Amino acid sequence: MIYIIIGIILTCGLAFFLTSCRGQSASDNSKAKTNEAQENAFASLRNLAFTATPEQLGLSLPMDNTIVYGIVMDWGMNSGIATTVSYQTGDASLYFSSGGGVIGGGHHENVSIAAKKFVKLAQTYLRKTIKTDTIVLPKKDEVKFSLLTNNGVFVGEEQMKNFKDKSSEWLDLFEEGNRVIAELRLITENE
Repeated sequence: MIYIIIGIILTCGLAFFLTSCRGQSASDNSKAKTNEAQENAFASLRNLAFTATPEQLGLSLPMDNTIVYGIVMDWGMNSGIATTVSYQTGDASLYFSSGGGVIGGGHHENVSIAAKKFVKLAQTYLRKTIKTDTIVLPKKDEVKFSLLTNNGVFVGEEQMKNFKDKSSEWLDLFEEGNRVIAELRLITENE
């Protein structure tokens, strides 16, 4: 299963590269936008993901409970970092530190459904995280889950080896994040 997921990621990266080379128009709002590799906006896009508030997303969350409204999954790979962002609204994006990615995939129903499931599942992992004020990128072969809540950012992390041998308590969340990546990959293949 892990090799399939890694294969999907590699295929996704290749698809993003090939899509960006085709020079598709960015004026069509019904399609996810592909960020071209020569305009690597990874750091600023990732920062925007962390600073999006529930109000900016059109969400009204109760203040008496800590509610996860978004999740940022950063995956340290050999070639850099892959960051998957999903919100309770169904919006989802994927950024690569080496350049490229998909922005606004939530306009597609299959992506929106996967993103909402990812965020909903993240709520059940809140008790396994710690609150943080600093967001650090993962090291190689490490995955960080940053849960965006109405009461701050909560982080958990895991080593890839624990996903590979299925011993990780984060396995279900990691697999749900990979479903979002797979759905984002499919929309880029269909454009």
